[in-house]
Amino acid sequence: MLVAVLYGGDSCEKEVSVITGMQVMNALKGRHKIVPVYMTDEGFFSPKDACSVSTYLGSKARRRKVYWAGRGLYRKVCGMLVPYARPDCVLVCTHGGSGENGEVQGMLSVSGLPYTCADVEGSAVGMDKELTKRLFETLGLNVARWKRYGRDLSNAEVAVDAVASIGLPLCVKPCRQGSSIGVTVCGGEAEVQEAVEAARCFDDKILIERAFTKFSEINCACLTKDGEVVVSETERVVPWREMLSYEDKYLRGAKNAPGRECPADIPEETAAEIKAATEAVYRALGGRGVIRVDYFVESGKVFAGEVNTVPGSLAAYLFKPLGMSAADVADALIAQAVDQNGVKKYEFDSPLLFRYLNASSNACKIAGKII
Repeated sequence: MLVAVLYGGDSCEKEVSVITGMQVMNALKGRHKIVPVYMTDEGFFSPKDACSVSTYLGSKARRRKVYWAGRGLYRKVCGMLVPYARPDCVLVCTHGGSGENGEVQGMLSVSGLPYTCADVEGSAVGMDKELTKRLFETLGLNVARWKRYGRDLSNAEVAVDAVASIGLPLCVKPCRQGSSIGVTVCGGEAEVQEAVEAARCFDDKILIERAFTKFSEINCACLTKDGEVVVSETERVVPWREMLSYEDKYLRGAKNAPGRECPADIPEETAAEIKAATEAVYRALGGRGVIRVDYFVESGKVFAGEVNTVPGSLAAYLFKPLGMSAADVADALIAQAVDQNGVKKYEFDSPLLFRYLNASSNACKIAGKII
């Protein structure tokens, strides 16, 4: 099968996406033919050495610009578009921005290309933290007290309102970002005001919620394999501070990276609750691709935090205890995308245009007699 691996993007998480894309391409070697498609602000490119980090450093990277048209990829030769590749499936590895908020998914849907993540609606809901909170509440899941703010209030007014309505400590974050970008935990009103200013650098809409203090952060993922929903093992993130930043997660090196405990050392009933909640969220978002849901456990109570519809590394590491390799996870996503794309969509035949044509014709004849 010819698989186009789509990665990069236009968000603050594009470099994380490059790493995910390289991991997936390495995992699929020998199983599928791969067409790398690197998304940037300037368009889509197909790099020659897609699995080399140096390919993405500097402006002299060897890459060929490609264009989506219908179900195929094309390149430009002498001003004309010529066929480049016709992928059977697009494996989506774009984190954040238009690559995860439904925009790219809409493009692929209109093109009729199978793709391996949530659809337009599911992606839009998963990317927006306000909509995610509302989904969690609809499903009956516990969430921390929260409030969304737009641009109608000043930074100072937001800080005063948030402290009064939610209480301290608070966690301030952009509504449509990931990887802890623009996220700050605050213990006082002045800190909240500064955090609001920082978060607004990344989004016009911000979300402020009660910050957890003594808690465990638990992750769980879900996908579909052979037509059956599969929930991963739970994972406990072992940090050295209350809130891990982007730098903590990605830039400190392997020795200083946050620890991971998988399966998480938590009570069986807590693990069962988290797994059931993850499956419920997955089905509510359309049951496509793979998602990872992040939870907080405080005083034995489980709170749903966020959902990722294109999780880092496609959350493959969470399925390893179930005997699934990264390649197995990618294969499951590809198989589901191809199968679902072949499902006949609803059709409705209507005689409206024929009746409109006849009505218009009769109206013209009547008008002719009058004139």
